[in-house]
Amino acid sequence: MTRTTKDVLEILQGAALQGQATYGLEICKATGLGSGTVYPILSRLERIGWVRAYWSEDEARGPRRRMYELTGEGRSQIAGFATPPGLLNRLGWVR
Repeated sequence: MTRTTKDVLEILQGAALQGQATYGLEICKATGLGSGTVYPILSRLERIGWVRAYWSEDEARGPRRRMYELTGEGRSQIAGFATPPGLLNRLGWVR
């Protein structure tokens, strides 16, 4: 597994720990990776069943967003990953 794929999975794992889904540009910002890198990774992860994608329905937040979350299979595959220190802060999910 490449470092960039692992970075994306760590962000998805952090979102799962908070009981949330995340969207592509949020992953780009948190990882420092470009959209041309992140979206193909998300597509691949969705194809193998590790990630579920859906369109947000929250019209109050503006245009619909494609949301991503780990599936049960994805969670079990990355169960050994440690959540990097500061990850939840970078995502703005620490209350």
